[in-house]
Amino acid sequence: MTKLRMFAAALAALSLSTAVVAAGNGLSGVIHFRGKIVEGACSVARDGAVQATFSCLRAGVNHVRAVDLSQDDVTHLPKAIATVQSLPVNKHPELQLLVVSYR
Repeated sequence: MTKLRMFAAALAALSLSTAVVAAGNGLSGVIHFRGKIVEGACSVARDGAVQATFSCLRAGVNHVRAVDLSQDDVTHLPKAIATVQSLPVNKHPELQLLVVSYR
């Protein structure tokens, strides 16, 4: 009977750890939002290996800015709409993380 209890406890612990991992994978969730979206996000188009063009429509005017992705510094989009920064991904020099922070 002791081996059966140990097996049941081990199975329960394994099930619990799998549920925790599945819940923490960041692929699902609920966002509660109050208010309204008054302007859409900027669109991004890749222009070659190291450049992207941001296009942001604000108050009926399209604001366009080219960003050099090979630089680590922060780039400000027109009208202080957002800032853009390209960061390297650890151990993968061919990958970049593009961070857009809206104001």
